[in-house]
Amino acid sequence: MKIAMIGIKGVPASWGGMEKIVEAMGVELVRRGHEVTVYCRPYYVPPDIDEYRGIKLIRTPTINTKHLDCPVHSLTATLDSLRRDFDIVHFHSIAPAIFCGLPRLFGKKTVVQIHGVGWTDVTWGPFVRWLMKVFEYPAIYWSNGFATVSEPAVEYFQNKYKRKVKFVTSTTEFHDPRPPKKMLELGLRPDEYLLFVARLTPQKGLHYLLKAFRKVKTDKKLVIAGDVDPADGLGDYVNELKAMADERTIFLGWVYGDLLDELYSNAFLFVLPSETEGLSVSLIEAINFGCGVLVSDIPENLDALKDYGFSFKKADVDDLAKTIQHLVDNPELVFAKKGKGREYARQRYGIGPVVDCLEELYEEVMRSK
Repeated sequence: MKIAMIGIKGVPASWGGMEKIVEAMGVELVRRGHEVTVYCRPYYVPPDIDEYRGIKLIRTPTINTKHLDCPVHSLTATLDSLRRDFDIVHFHSIAPAIFCGLPRLFGKKTVVQIHGVGWTDVTWGPFVRWLMKVFEYPAIYWSNGFATVSEPAVEYFQNKYKRKVKFVTSTTEFHDPRPPKKMLELGLRPDEYLLFVARLTPQKGLHYLLKAFRKVKTDKKLVIAGDVDPADGLGDYVNELKAMADERTIFLGWVYGDLLDELYSNAFLFVLPSETEGLSVSLIEAINFGCGVLVSDIPENLDALKDYGFSFKKADVDDLAKTIQHLVDNPELVFAKKGKGREYARQRYGIGPVVDCLEELYEEVMRSK
C-alpha cells in the first residue's frame, strides 16, 4: 500500500511524542513492504533530506504560529496529497482530520488516528477547545477508519458517536537500558535524581511537580528534560516554572539520543504529573527502561501503567509531595517495581504488535465501500 501521513511536524523525530510514534510506525511499515510518505513542516526537518530510513518526506508550506501552524500545514499537505497516487491518507489528531473528507472525493481512503481527547488540553483557550470538540464530528464520520491510542479514549468515542473505533495505541522504538556515561558529565549519578520528560506545556503539570518537590526533604535532584516550541507562545509559563524551581532542579532543555536513554535508565523515579493525556510516549519509554514510575491518576495514565508503578491525585500538590517523600524514604518500594513492566511494555506498546493492529485497520479500510 501507498500511505501518506499528515498532521505531525515531520521525521526524523527530535521533539514531540507524535513524531516519535509516526517515525516508528513508518519505519516498520516500510520494512513490511509498504510505501510511506510523511508530510513535513519546513522548519522542523533538515532541508537537505528527502528520505529518512525509507520514509519519503514532502515539505509543504505552513504559518509557524501557535494557532495556524497545524491547520495550515494540514491543509497544504492534504491538497498536495490529492494529486498523488496514495491508497490511504492517514491523519493524526483532531485539527488535521477536518480535511479527511477531501481525499475521499479523489478516490483515496482515509484513516484518522486521535492521540488524545483534544478539548481536554488545558494548554488551549476556551474557544480552541470548543472547536476541537466540534471537529470530532468530521474526524469520526468523514473518515473511512477511525482509531485512537488509549482504552479510555476508545470508550469515550464509541459511547458518544456510536461508531466502531479501532484501538491502535502509541508506540516508539524501544531501546535497551544504558549505563551512565554522558550524564556523569552533568553531575548526575544513578538513582540520585527524579526525572520529568515532556514538553513544558500546562497540561503536563510540571508546575505541580516543582511546587511539590520544594516540600520534599531529599538530596536527590529533579531533572527536567524538555522545552517548548517558540511558536507556542509559552515563554512566560516557562519563566514561571524556572522561578518555582529550587537549587536541586536542573533544566536540560530538549534531550535526545544516548543521553535521554541514560537518563531513563538510571533515574530513581520518573514522574508524569499531567492533567490530560492521550498516551504519553515518555511514560511507555520510562516503563520500558525499567524506571520507578509515578503518575497522576487520570484514566489514560493508570491504563498505561497498570500495576508497574505508583500514582497520586491529579493536580494535588500536597498528595504529590507526600507520595514522593514516602517513596524517597522507602526506596525499597521503588526498587521492587523497577524493571517489572519491561516485558508488558514491549508486548502492548512494541512496534510489532502496534503495526499489526494498524495494518488490520488499513486492510479493513481498503475493503470498505
